[in-house]
Amino acid sequence: MAESSATDQLTQMLPLLLLCCMLPMLTRGGDSQSGSGTTEMDIWFTGYTPQEAYDNVVKETDVVREKAIVDASSKKARLPSLPFMKKKKEYLTVEQTIPPNLYRLSDKEYGPMQFEFSDAEGGGTQVKATFSPRNKYAVQDIKAKMPGRKLMVTVQSTSTCPSCGKNKLPEWKICPYCGAKFG
Repeated sequence: MAESSATDQLTQMLPLLLLCCMLPMLTRGGDSQSGSGTTEMDIWFTGYTPQEAYDNVVKETDVVREKAIVDASSKKARLPSLPFMKKKKEYLTVEQTIPPNLYRLSDKEYGPMQFEFSDAEGGGTQVKATFSPRNKYAVQDIKAKMPGRKLMVTVQSTSTCPSCGKNKLPEWKICPYCGAKFG
């Protein structure tokens, strides 16, 4: 009698246990390997003009695409060739281009990847990349191959604080370092 009541209790709790195990997968939007769901964003500045940055991204995504094709063909070489496997898979297909402002790609396996280019104040280009988590390393590779923009900060310091000796700007009325008031 005691054994059957314990089994009944376990049987009643089984759906609850399964729900608890499945809840994390349900809340993150399904299978984490799929290309859909969440997107990430990265913004960086480069010394290139928008057209040069656009051309560089196009060239580098072509390299990523070729690498994916080589990787896929090496995997297929290990598998026996079957008639239904003859269809060639396309990687990172171009969805939309508006040179030199937008370059949008998508892939059924890896998800979307989009690059937006805009002039940066002071020269260069701001690149905004929006991508699925599975494309993160490809975007990081593209970003690493673009030269960064060197920020030039000019400080017009003609005098120093009489109290602490640090440089001060002419428009300052109070020293931000020591609090001394200027003339």
